[in-house]
Amino acid sequence: MKRRNLFVVMTLSVMLLVGMSACSQSSESDAVSVTNSNDSSADSITASDANEKETSVESSTPEQDEPVTKVEGKQTYIEKLDDIQMELDAMPEKKDSDKGVTIAMKSYYGVSYEKYDDALNEIYALLKKELSPEVMAELKTEQLKWIEEKEEKAEKERLKYEGGTFEYVAWYISLYESTKDRCYELVEEYMTN
Repeated sequence: MKRRNLFVVMTLSVMLLVGMSACSQSSESDAVSVTNSNDSSADSITASDANEKETSVESSTPEQDEPVTKVEGKQTYIEKLDDIQMELDAMPEKKDSDKGVTIAMKSYYGVSYEKYDDALNEIYALLKKELSPEVMAELKTEQLKWIEEKEEKAEKERLKYEGGTFEYVAWYISLYESTKDRCYELVEEYMTN
């Protein structure tokens, strides 16, 4: 019995080492994810941004000297974001959340944050694809700073209620509000009709 247990432990250890070894050999073009340790979703900024910038600059023609600072689709994305809020307002948890039921609030604001985070990632991906490399480089820097500020703000809100039932409700509300606002900011700043 001891030999069998030892064999199982050794086999699992070898598998773990092989898996870790494979993971550590990722290439530079793999996605880098900036995530709050308490947050399961991520705001992704890829390491390949720099490589794409170099490639795009090399392949530009004289006609493309003007940097692309705005992309089309403003009205479409405003409508998408408004539709997200209408969908959220129709959730059954919304009514209980408005009444102050903590579990409903946590659920509602958690889902709300996830939906706007998905929208933000979609908007960012479109901008990354369409904006000029130099404009995108500035946006990437700005976005990384915004992610840090968003997480700090949410953590401050959470700490106000640390140990209480409202602790993670406050955290989700902050993440939701910051992310929703950022979606509209990016659309207003970088999109045109």
